[in-house]
Amino acid sequence: MCSSDLIEYLEGGQAKQVRATREVLLAGGAINSPQLLMLSGIGDPEALLKQGIRPMAALRGVGTNLQDHLSVGVTCWRKGMSPLQHTLRADRIAIAMLRAYLTGSGPATLLPGGVTAPVRSRADLDVPDLQFLFRGAAVDARPWWPFKGPDWRDAIMLRPVLLHPQSRGEVTLASAEPADAPRIQPNFLAVDADFAPLLAGIRIAREVARQPALDRFRGDEIFPGPGVEDDTAMKAYIRKVAGTFHHACGTCRMGSDEESVVDPQLRVRGIEGLRIVDASVLPDLPGANINACTFMLAEKAADLIRGRTPLPPAAV
Repeated sequence: MCSSDLIEYLEGGQAKQVRATREVLLAGGAINSPQLLMLSGIGDPEALLKQGIRPMAALRGVGTNLQDHLSVGVTCWRKGMSPLQHTLRADRIAIAMLRAYLTGSGPATLLPGGVTAPVRSRADLDVPDLQFLFRGAAVDARPWWPFKGPDWRDAIMLRPVLLHPQSRGEVTLASAEPADAPRIQPNFLAVDADFAPLLAGIRIAREVARQPALDRFRGDEIFPGPGVEDDTAMKAYIRKVAGTFHHACGTCRMGSDEESVVDPQLRVRGIEGLRIVDASVLPDLPGANINACTFMLAEKAADLIRGRTPLPPAAV
């Protein structure tokens, strides 16, 4: 069992050291936590030796199992001048911002988004495999000046998000230098089955956008566009534009097998006095935004560190 009580860090370009009297809590997130472990000699021994790092603990799961939500967008022009575009005229937005600051009301308190819906792409699924987001503004929306008119056109987007990807990525070291960013290989869409929910999501988004209730708001489809209809064309579109939803997790996953990095008490296996408290320990990707899960994890970690008796299970 190795000890982790000594911490080395840089301050003002000077190397310094500090010792922990009880334990060290690592909360670098799904990217930086595995990076710091590997820089400290905790990880796959062969990979560490290639970087000139002496292995301290052989944990081959460090940096593996990287997961994130992936999404694409179905975007249409918005007919006419939207309330958002109207309010973004420089004099109007200034007044709206002042009203929001003083009274907490008015158009500046209403974000052009925030609407979401969990959806099953197939009726036989037990839980939703897609999450839809709505964005009621163009990506280049910005304030504009009177008499000059806005030089951008408003748009609306429905964005299906893949909740349970089967593809897994990894975080590895670029070098043994702490200042060098790690290498991130998400491996999005490496498993072909991940396309099916996104293809269904595009079709559902199009169906919603074409409803008569939206006729007076919705203009022509911009993306994927009218020429993108069959699976081959839509897969090409997904490969081209799909983006991360910034819910990275899983790279120091919790478990009891040889590939796990932390135990159920969040202690790094084979290292004394070191816990990880961030989304990297999640074994699997939650089927929604992961902030609530991360809050829960931090509360649980606080109880573990303080030796508090866990609360009894609650029926939900």
